[in-house]
Amino acid sequence: MLGGYIHRELVKAGHAVTSYARHAASVEGANSVIGDIVDLDRLKQAMPDHEAVIHLAGVTGPGRATPEKLIHTNVMGTVHVLEAARATGVKKVVFASSGAATGFSFQRHEILPRYLPIDENHPTEPEDEYGLSKLLAETTCKRYSMAFGIRTICLRVNHAWYVDREGASIAIQRGWAKGLSVEDLWTGRYRKCLLEPEGTWPIPGPPSPRNLLWAVGDARDVAQAFRLAVEDRELLHEVFAINSHETCSFVPTRELIARYFAQVPVRTVLDGFATLVSCEKATRLLGYQPNYSWRTSDFRDWLNPHLRVEEQRIPG
Repeated sequence: MLGGYIHRELVKAGHAVTSYARHAASVEGANSVIGDIVDLDRLKQAMPDHEAVIHLAGVTGPGRATPEKLIHTNVMGTVHVLEAARATGVKKVVFASSGAATGFSFQRHEILPRYLPIDENHPTEPEDEYGLSKLLAETTCKRYSMAFGIRTICLRVNHAWYVDREGASIAIQRGWAKGLSVEDLWTGRYRKCLLEPEGTWPIPGPPSPRNLLWAVGDARDVAQAFRLAVEDRELLHEVFAINSHETCSFVPTRELIARYFAQVPVRTVLDGFATLVSCEKATRLLGYQPNYSWRTSDFRDWLNPHLRVEEQRIPG
């Protein structure tokens, strides 16, 4: 689903784009090669004459495959991408990692942050196979950078939201949301995050807002981060948290901290709805700057009539 946003961002910036996937690209201006990351030979055939690869493929969360298949697909798929890049001379790989690599997203026992806001230096302690697969893939990227000089940038995407109606309408034509309406997506995911944060969050599905540390990123901003990573010419290997400067909550950040993390050291002023997952490193090294807010979006315009007055201050 995120791939379409990234394709459009790259094409708009003047880049020639080839989609390598199990289905044809749905974005005008993008060439298509049908293939799978488990097919190393096919990957090698598709990569020549390209300067960079964005690796988005894989199992998208726990419960969507057996643990062994998930780890094999996500880790060995990343190895295949890097091996194909090495064999064909491609010098840049941008990997779609996940905030789940930290361990918070699908924690099985309560994990408290060591400090807030967390950043890329925070310890990583995934207890689930999905977060583990992302962390292992990040380490694999670093190994190929150190050993072969392939530039690798790993973007830990934190809960990309499709809150512009035009983009969401395209996104739901692919992936896990295929067959849903935009309203189905907004009701079952984002409205639930805001109005039922203590509700049941089944697997497969997104983590609870609390486990996500209420992190959220507009898909258009996430696409910007991928473009900036592709265009960077300086970094050899880095990992970046990618999200908005705000939370996905109606509750001010200080209240969330007081309720859930009162004993956790807070390293900076977190006024208003400030994020608990810092993207300062991406701003400093990539020039990433979130431009969009769900609070002033098509989704919020749709949500407003559904809110009762008393729902404007929903608990955590």
